[in-house]
Amino acid sequence: MHIEDKKKEVVALLEERERMDTLEQVSEAVNVIDLVDHVDVSGAFVKVNNRLPGDSKWRLYVGYLSKAAAILFLPVLLFALWQYYFSQGGISGDQISMQQITSPPGTRSQIILPDGSKVWLNAESTIRFPIPFSRKTRNVSLIGQAFFSVQKNPEVPFIVKADNVQVKVLGTRFDVNAYPDREKVGVVLARGKISLTAENQEHTSSKSVILHPGERAVVDRQQGDIQLSEGNIEKYIAWHNGRLVFDETPMKEVARQLELWYGVKVVIEDPEILNYHFSTTFENESLYQVLELLKLSSPIEIDYQPAHYDEGGKKTYSKSIVYIKKKTK
Repeated sequence: MHIEDKKKEVVALLEERERMDTLEQVSEAVNVIDLVDHVDVSGAFVKVNNRLPGDSKWRLYVGYLSKAAAILFLPVLLFALWQYYFSQGGISGDQISMQQITSPPGTRSQIILPDGSKVWLNAESTIRFPIPFSRKTRNVSLIGQAFFSVQKNPEVPFIVKADNVQVKVLGTRFDVNAYPDREKVGVVLARGKISLTAENQEHTSSKSVILHPGERAVVDRQQGDIQLSEGNIEKYIAWHNGRLVFDETPMKEVARQLELWYGVKVVIEDPEILNYHFSTTFENESLYQVLELLKLSSPIEIDYQPAHYDEGGKKTYSKSIVYIKKKTK
C-alpha cells in the first residue's frame, strides 16, 4: 500500500469516529480494553527476541525499542462515558463498574480518567477507579507510582488512596510513589495544593498536612509519620516525561529504577558496589547505552542475560538479568 493510500485510510477512519455517537464510542472503548487485557505481551516479546542474532547489543536495542513503543496511551473514552451517564440524570449502584489498569515491567502508561484527568502510570503499577465517577467524589486507588494532572472541579474532590495514605485535591499536578516493597510512601506536589492524610498500620491514629508546590512528603507506612521537605523535585517527577534522573543516587536505588524502567532484574554481586552513588540524566537511551555509561563512570563490570520463554508445560517467562560486580584489575 502506498503512502497516499495509507493517508486516505487514516482520514476515513477519523471521519468515521467523528460520526459516532456516545454509545458507539463507549462500545469501541470497551472492545479496546478487552483486546489489551488479552494480549500476551511478555510471550510475544520473548518469541521475537529469541529469533534475533545472538549479539547482546541487538537484543538490548530491540528491548529498548519495545519499551519505547510500549509507553501506552489509553484515552479509552472514559470521559465520554462519564458525560453520558450524567446526561441521563444520574446513575444507580448496578451501573457502576470498576476499571483496573496495570503497567507491566518496563512500561509507562498514560491514561485519561472519566473526568478528563490525566494519569501517567509507572512500570509495575496499578490504578483502580470506578466508571463513571460519582457526583460527590472522584476516588482512585494506587499501587506503585503515578503522576496526576487533575481536572479542576471544586465541587467534586479528587482522592487518591495508596495503602494507608490519602491525597485529596481539587485540581493540581502531583506524584505518588507507593510501591508495596518500600517502607515509605513519597508524595511530590508540582502545582496547586493538596491535603495529605496518613494513618499508622493499626489505623489507630492519623496525621494530616497541606503540601504546596515544590514540597515533598515522605510517609512512614508503619507509624504514619510525615516528613516534609522543599527543594528541586524534578528528579522525582521527570520519569513521566521519559527522563530518568539520578542525583547522588545510591546503587541500590539505581538498580531498582533500572528494573522498573527496562523490565529487567538487576543483581548486585559485590556488596561494596552498594556504596557507589550516581548523578546523571538519561533520556530515551536504550538499556545497552545506560549500562555502557554506568561502566564508564564507575569501576564496575556488567553481564547481561537475555530473557527467555519456556513453552513447556508451565510456559514460564524469565526476565532479562543484569549482573553488576566490581571491576577486577
